[in-house]
Amino acid sequence: MVCGMRAPVHVVERVPPETVAFDVLTRDELNSAAAATTLVVPLGSTEQHAHHLPTRTDAACVSAIAHRSARLAAGHVPVLVAPTLPFGCAHHHLPFGGTLSLTTSTYVNLLCDLVGGAVREGYRSVVLLNGHGGNDSAIRLAVDRIVYEERLDVHIAAASYWVLADDVLRAHGFVSPGHAGHFETSLMLALEPDLVHLNRRATDPTECTPLGRPDIPGASIRRSGLWEASDGRTDDAAKATAELGAVLVDEIVAVVAQFLVQFHRSTPAGGSDVARAFISSSPAEG
Repeated sequence: MVCGMRAPVHVVERVPPETVAFDVLTRDELNSAAAATTLVVPLGSTEQHAHHLPTRTDAACVSAIAHRSARLAAGHVPVLVAPTLPFGCAHHHLPFGGTLSLTTSTYVNLLCDLVGGAVREGYRSVVLLNGHGGNDSAIRLAVDRIVYEERLDVHIAAASYWVLADDVLRAHGFVSPGHAGHFETSLMLALEPDLVHLNRRATDPTECTPLGRPDIPGASIRRSGLWEASDGRTDDAAKATAELGAVLVDEIVAVVAQFLVQFHRSTPAGGSDVARAFISSSPAEG
């Protein structure tokens, strides 16, 4: 220390209730919030989405849903959203090009390392919010390993947003979200319309294959060569609209926000004195 100068006083920062983005906060703000906060990690992918959608589609959708849901939930419980992981398990898209993929083993290791680091920093409540179907089985492997094998002191949930919002999808006639079709195109028209090129979409519905629909409900079925035989989409995007996308996003966000509140309150973080103070100082929803 320079003679005559006093060391700076450390001030513990409190995270404003309306702030949910991890990467805009300082270490002091994050450190003071960690123990009482649910950390949401959005999981995307970078992969082909037919001729008309950008490769960031999965990452864009889950990022928007995570941040909007967290802002809604933050009126009730402390929630932070980590930067979206833009890579996932997408080897089935490699034959088409426009895809960056991780193997399942690498992806599981990555998730375990990320969560392990968060736990070391004091987080005890974590949600892996998935936005890519190829990640679904891997995130379940990761949470099992984190809790049962690595024995980390954490309450952790792994969920794909469309599974949480299954009733929303079915109410609008979607059996599954599919890939680069009606559902995803509608979401992207609402979220990032400048990146949607409807004039480039395939117009022959006979080229589509029902890749997102299992023959036997409850079974995980994989067929060698099935994706290669398709044109990289599961259904036609002819009826996709920004209006439908906006409705879907709003309804999905409401469901995911409710899940975040319920999950947080079920964890030790939700019962801490810091959490109660945070909740009591947060604005109630109108």
